[in-house]
Amino acid sequence: MKVKKIIIIFSFIVSFALLTESCKGYNTDYTVFNSEGALSANFWLFNQNPINNHKAQYEWFTQKEFRQAMSCLLNRDRINMQVYRGLAEPKLDFFAEPNPFYNKEIKLDYIYNFDRALNLLASIGMKRDRNGIMRDNKNNAVEFDLTIRTESTINQDIASIIMDELSKAGIKVNIRVLDFQKQVQQVFETYDWDSMLIGLSGSNIFPTQGSNVWPSDGNYHMWYPNQKTPATEWEARVDYLYNEGKYTIDKDHAQIIWDEFQSIILEQCPIIYLMRLRGFWALNNRWDFTNVYYDNMKGAETDYVYLK
Repeated sequence: MKVKKIIIIFSFIVSFALLTESCKGYNTDYTVFNSEGALSANFWLFNQNPINNHKAQYEWFTQKEFRQAMSCLLNRDRINMQVYRGLAEPKLDFFAEPNPFYNKEIKLDYIYNFDRALNLLASIGMKRDRNGIMRDNKNNAVEFDLTIRTESTINQDIASIIMDELSKAGIKVNIRVLDFQKQVQQVFETYDWDSMLIGLSGSNIFPTQGSNVWPSDGNYHMWYPNQKTPATEWEARVDYLYNEGKYTIDKDHAQIIWDEFQSIILEQCPIIYLMRLRGFWALNNRWDFTNVYYDNMKGAETDYVYLK
């Protein structure tokens, strides 16, 4: 007998954090397995739209050193333990593993490091005053809003950790909680936001996924959408690489293109990925597990799993 309809797939929910122990202690009918988890993650981004060039935040957000410093102040281990009970992992790469041009050697370099964050900020003229308040080179106190959506208690918890970690560096973060539709309106219509926790569907499984996100003229180029011409040299380079990679047939040559593409985005930090969630699935113990196989793209393969 086949088991395809018997298997139970559990999506990741924080309340499932102790599921394995619960099954061991109270229900011995099932064995719970870890899946590989989500292929992508939500992210933190900063508004680089020149419509806001009258604000001090615009000057900060458009400097890569500031964004890199924010990534260095993002305590992903703390988020993992306090928000996900250890059932997540940092998302430090760009492409997902099933992407044919995924390169495990290309990782985000700007991970949690308080001293490095201070050095990066100092390189653009930001230093703490005698009261511990971070100030820019015009003596403005470094302060900005962090917008999250109302429905997400997880994002509320993450935002609280970000606010606390940045306060240690003298940076004030004001958490703004909005309805999701209002949040979307801010990103794509009014552009009146500072920073935000948000996510996109899709996992960069194919190299040209996100054709309206990564090219600078894309309407989902979230930090500054619908650019008439690339606002920065690095965005112009990403545009070129995206187009070249899309039409390059030779895999070895395409790999070189997509490696540079990934590296630029992880270096520039226009978006800062948060956590990749783990998942679970369970199988009744009356089945023989010898041929059980789990594929993160297609789920559990159980065509050759039989009753004991």
